[in-house]
Amino acid sequence: MATSRTFSLRARYLFPIDRPPIRDAWLTVSKGRIAAVGDAPVGERRDLGNVAILPGLINAHTHLEFSELEEPLGRPGMPFTDWIREVVRWRREMIRQYDGIDWRSQAIRHGVEESVRGGATMLGEIATLPWEESGSRYQGLHGVSFMELLGLARERHAELLSAANNYVEFSQSSGCSSKPGLSPHAPYTVSPELIESIATLSARTHVPVAIHLAETREELELLTSASGPFRELLDDLNAWQADVIPLGSTPLDYMKLLAKADRSLIIHGNYLSDEEMVFAGQQRDRMSIIYCPRTHAYFAHDRYPLREMLDRGINVALGTDARASNPNLNVLSEIRFAAKQHQDVSPESILRLATINAAVALGIQESHGTLTPGMQADFIVVPVAPDTTTDPNELLLGSTDMVQQVFRRGEQLFPVKAEA
Repeated sequence: MATSRTFSLRARYLFPIDRPPIRDAWLTVSKGRIAAVGDAPVGERRDLGNVAILPGLINAHTHLEFSELEEPLGRPGMPFTDWIREVVRWRREMIRQYDGIDWRSQAIRHGVEESVRGGATMLGEIATLPWEESGSRYQGLHGVSFMELLGLARERHAELLSAANNYVEFSQSSGCSSKPGLSPHAPYTVSPELIESIATLSARTHVPVAIHLAETREELELLTSASGPFRELLDDLNAWQADVIPLGSTPLDYMKLLAKADRSLIIHGNYLSDEEMVFAGQQRDRMSIIYCPRTHAYFAHDRYPLREMLDRGINVALGTDARASNPNLNVLSEIRFAAKQHQDVSPESILRLATINAAVALGIQESHGTLTPGMQADFIVVPVAPDTTTDPNELLLGSTDMVQQVFRRGEQLFPVKAEA
C-alpha cells in the first residue's frame, strides 16, 4: 500500500482518541493522510477482523544510546545516585571497549526498530552525539531529537549556548527526519543561567526544551541545602560547583525559567509540590510533564501523582525512558502498566498519555496523536479478544496481545514486507 494510493481498513474498533471508540468502522487513507474515519470505504479495501486501530503511539522521552542493554543497569530500588554511578561506569567501559568505534549508532538504530515494534511512530529522544553527526545517526528517527547539554560550571555557559545555537541551525536546515530540541540535562548538571538562556533561544527558534526535574528527593535536598547524596556524587566526579545553585532553590524556580520557552517538557516530575503542579497546569499549552511508569517503579519512588496532575489540568505524556532503567521500549506495554498502576484514572485518559497528550508535549499535535481526517496516517493495529466488557478501552488495555502492524504516512513499517 504505497503512500500515494487510497485504501481503507476495517477494524472491530477504531480509537480516534479525541472521541469515543467506533465499532465496526473503516479507516480510509489517501496520499499518506487520514481521509475518513468510520465512513464508507474508498479505494483498496481490507477487513482486518478482530483488531483495534489506534493512532501511532508517541514515546515522549527516551535515551536510545542504551538500547543494546539486555537488562537495566544496577538493581531495582537502588539509590538513584548509585545508579548514576553505574551509568558513568558503563559509558566509560563502552568508550574503552570500542576505542573510537561508533557504538552508539547501532544502539540507536536498534532502539528505533524496537520502538516501532512496540507501536511508537514518533519519539522524544535525548541525543548525546555531536550535533554535526546527528543527521546521519538519527536518520531513521521521527519526532524530536533533544540535544543534551551538560556542564554545571558557569564557564561552560557560552560554549554550551553556542553548541545549542549551532545544533538548531544545522537541524532546521539539514532536512533531518526528526525536529530539533534542546535538553539542559538537570538542575544538578547545568546552571540556572544556562537554562534561562536555552529557554530564550527556544522562544526565538520555536524548538522545545526538555529537562529532568524533581526526579528524586535527593535532588530536592541538593537544591535546598547543597548537601546529601547528589553533592557527594558531584564531588566524586569533580563536577561540583559552589554557588552555582542558589541555596533554597526549588523545582518551581526552574519551571518559571522554562515557562519562557516556546515549549517545555518536565521529565519525570516525581516529587513536584502542589504549588508546582498548579503552575504546570496553568502552563498546559506550553509545558508538559513526562511520566515514565516502569522507570518510576524500577527506582521504587513514591506513588506517582497522576490523578492529581490530571485534575490540575496538567498535560501529562508518557515515556519509556531508557533500557538502562526499563526492560524494553514497548510503549503499548508502558500504557498497560500505567493502567494497572492507576486504576483511579480512566482508560481513556491513560490512552491519551501516549497519543494526543504526547503530541502536544512534542509540539506535533497538528499532525499526530489522533485518528482525524487531515492528520498524518500514522497508526497501529492491535488484536483484541472477543468482547468481554462493554468498554472497548478496557478490552484493549486488559489484553496481552502485542502490536500487529505499524504504519507511518500510510506505509507499513512493521512487520517489514518482503521485497517481491
